[in-house]
Amino acid sequence: MQGYADRELPAKPVAHIIAYVAAPGPLAASIQSNVREEARKRQVTAEDALNIFPPTRKYTDSEIRKGMAEAGADAVLFISVGDSGVQREYAGTILTGQYTGSTVANGTMNTFGPTATINMSGASSGTMTAVSSPTYRYRRQTNFAARLMEVSSGRNLWVGNGQVNAGGSLFVGDGANASSSVAAIFEDLRRKGII
Repeated sequence: MQGYADRELPAKPVAHIIAYVAAPGPLAASIQSNVREEARKRQVTAEDALNIFPPTRKYTDSEIRKGMAEAGADAVLFISVGDSGVQREYAGTILTGQYTGSTVANGTMNTFGPTATINMSGASSGTMTAVSSPTYRYRRQTNFAARLMEVSSGRNLWVGNGQVNAGGSLFVGDGANASSSVAAIFEDLRRKGII
């Protein structure tokens, strides 16, 4: 996460945010949920921009300003996310099985001091039943860019971007990436004295 705050901080810390998330599919809902949670942890109110401005039509500039004023928002948080989606890579095959049979062997062993050598010959016969299962590793990369715009002046109070990488042998879902991205944004806003 790399974030930059404007040199001129707001007169008072931002306490009410309208968040607009542009992200693919269910990742947008997951990020929006995390925005509310992270804001709540820091005593900041966060609302989904789509609840205030439903995507049913285009809004004029005056309608947007009026809607933000009625909501009592100090700032608008824009989050834009690029996501690689979950990528699967082949990691090998696991062979598990059971062997049933018998082995007969004859041999000789020679010892010379602490060293022993053995020569054996024999035969083995039996049955092995096995199952092979391919295994996969999963990985996901999420890049995000965010900016916090002050409602009263229209200036950017903060801009930032970052990247979250997740991977493992199990499925890599939306939750971890969304939570990590949003937590990083809010922590940077807090550190820089904006919220």
